[in-house]
Amino acid sequence: MQTDRQTIIGMALLTAICMAGDSMLYIVLPVHWKEAGLSSLIQVGVLLSVNRFVRLPLNPLIGFFFKKVTFRNAMYIAVIFSGITTLGYGVVKDFELWILLRSIWGFCWSIFKIGAYLLILQLAADSNRGQLMGLYNGLYRLGSLFGMLLGGLFADLFGMSAISMILGFSVFIILPFLHLFLPEALHTNTPKQTGPTIYENVKLLKEPELIRIFLTAFLVMMLLDGMLTASLSHLIEIQYSDQVNIHGLAIGAAALAGIMQAIRWGIAPFVVSKVGSALDRTDEKHKILLSFLGVAAILLAVIPLHLPIAVWLPFLLLHLLTSSSLITVMDTLMSQYCSKSSGKVFFMTSYTIVIDLGAAVGPISGYSLEKAIGMANVFWLASGIMLLIIFMWKFFKPTELSYAN
Repeated sequence: MQTDRQTIIGMALLTAICMAGDSMLYIVLPVHWKEAGLSSLIQVGVLLSVNRFVRLPLNPLIGFFFKKVTFRNAMYIAVIFSGITTLGYGVVKDFELWILLRSIWGFCWSIFKIGAYLLILQLAADSNRGQLMGLYNGLYRLGSLFGMLLGGLFADLFGMSAISMILGFSVFIILPFLHLFLPEALHTNTPKQTGPTIYENVKLLKEPELIRIFLTAFLVMMLLDGMLTASLSHLIEIQYSDQVNIHGLAIGAAALAGIMQAIRWGIAPFVVSKVGSALDRTDEKHKILLSFLGVAAILLAVIPLHLPIAVWLPFLLLHLLTSSSLITVMDTLMSQYCSKSSGKVFFMTSYTIVIDLGAAVGPISGYSLEKAIGMANVFWLASGIMLLIIFMWKFFKPTELSYAN
């Protein structure tokens, strides 16, 4: 068990270092978009979404990719291209080239994410699946902590180009260490475990329980991960201007957003690990899901209110941690479902497509809806959608999946 845990930790930290540059953009780009050569916030929304859109057609290919390339070699490829794209953020000033860089990063992230899911499915048992999923989700987001904090604090001082170069070169430093903590290959699919055909798996996608998991994961990723993360610095700018005064100290919107996200990702490894452990101890995992959905609905309604900054920031932090916890709950529910299926790669790939679609729609829909109805109404609409999800899980109960042994 200790070896399995160390492998998951190694995979999570590898992912964290490679995603720091991407996370930095979510804080810096909505404020420093002119420095990046962009002409509007709509282009910002597109760039923060395109890496997710390209993953939709790529994810099925990534599943095939893992059957042809060893796990460790796939990680080498993803790390090298991650470093190249992050360095490119500091050089490119053309929107079309930005699209290319973000698309390449989308390819890299598909390898990291699907690879991590398959690794956890191979190493985890029913007794620790939630804990390992929470451990991974918490630790890989340390990359978000580092990227957002570095970008938020120093982009105003040194510019986005210098930050991108630092983060980009740091990716290449980890290459010699991959063979120390990653397995050469995975064994989730052996010749004797061919399982159902693709046609039979597609038919299973119509199962009500699976549809319910997919729909919830899509909306959680769209409204919490996609929309909120991409618009956080812009939201602070709208609520409290581009310079926030806290006890006489003026802090830029990007810097404050970076600090809040950094606090979130610093606390998240402890929170989501506890959530994962709680999921492992109960057969009624949907009740934990409903609790977090209820908290998210309340906080989405509170965030747009013009409260004193000292009151508003704790609500924001609680909301960010609720988002992290909900993602771990959904990942655990899906991995539990897949653990009882012989088509693990197919179902985890399908799930990844769903959450990527939600995360892709989030930023661009958030900025587009803001122009039409205003940011406050966007968040109140999201709160209403959370309540509808709760209603769906509470009152529309298809044949329950047996999450117990």
